[in-house]
Amino acid sequence: MMNKNILYLLILMMITVLAGCEETVTLESEQVQPKVVIEGLVTNEKRQHFVKVSRSAEFYSSGDFTGVTDAVITVEDDQGNVYNYEHNPSGAENGDGYYLSEDVYEGQIGSTYKLTVTIGSEVYTASDMIKPVTAIDSLEISLNEDEYEDPEDEGYYYEVLFYAKEPQETEDYYLFKFYRNDSLFLDTETDIYYADDELLGENIDGIPTAGFYKQGDKARVEMYSISRQGYIYYNDLYTLLTSDGGMFSPPPANPRTNLTNDALGYFQASAVVSDTIVVE
Repeated sequence: MMNKNILYLLILMMITVLAGCEETVTLESEQVQPKVVIEGLVTNEKRQHFVKVSRSAEFYSSGDFTGVTDAVITVEDDQGNVYNYEHNPSGAENGDGYYLSEDVYEGQIGSTYKLTVTIGSEVYTASDMIKPVTAIDSLEISLNEDEYEDPEDEGYYYEVLFYAKEPQETEDYYLFKFYRNDSLFLDTETDIYYADDELLGENIDGIPTAGFYKQGDKARVEMYSISRQGYIYYNDLYTLLTSDGGMFSPPPANPRTNLTNDALGYFQASAVVSDTIVVE
C-alpha cells in the first residue's frame, strides 16, 4: 500500500508545538529570525522552470512569507549549460518571489543541476540529479462502495486506481501529485504523497489515488522521480508536521535540505510522467 504523507514545501516555521505550553521557553535567536526559503524544480519537460524565493516571518510576527524580488538566479547543468532566471516576467499580481527561466529548456535524465541564488552579498546553492521514473501503465475508475453508502460529499464516490510496474533492481523514490479538473487535489491544505520502491513493490496493481470524484470529473496523476536526498527531506517534513509536541516527541528541527548557507526549502530535479482519465 502506498504511504500517504503530509508536507508542503514552505511550511517550515513549525514552532506551534510550543503552543499551550505553560512553562516559559526561551527560543534561540536562529529559531525566531527570518530565514531565506528557496523552492525550485527542474524536470525533463520542455518548458520554463521555476524557482521561488521568500523570507519567513519572525516567530512573533503575524506576517507570512515575503517574496524576495531582487535575487539573481541561475541553474547550470553538468554539461556547462547555464540558464538565467527572471523575476515574475508576466507581472502576475501574486508573483512576488517567483522566478522563471528566461529560456525554455528540457532537463536530461542522469544529469545533475546546480542552483545558485544570490541575494545581496549572500549566496545559496543546491544540486540535484534527475533520476529515471517508471511509466504509468494505466488508470481505472472504480466505485467505492463504502463512500457510495455514506458519501462525505454527495456524488463524490468514485476513486481512481493507479497501475504501473516498478523496477526493483534499482533504488527509486517517487513523489505523486493528483489533480481533479486541473486543480491539485488535497484532502487538506498540506497534503502530498511520496513513497520508495520497497513500499510500492514491483506490481503497482490498482492502488487508489487521493480523494473521490464525481461523474464527469477529469482526474490526472503525475509521478515524479526524486533522489534519496529529496526523499529524506520529505520524510523529515512528515515527521516534523505530525509531531504532537508531547514530552516523548523529538525536539523540532528543520528538515535536512540540499541548500547551503542555512536556507530552508529544497531544490528538486525530477523526471515526470502523467496520465489522465475522465470519470464516466
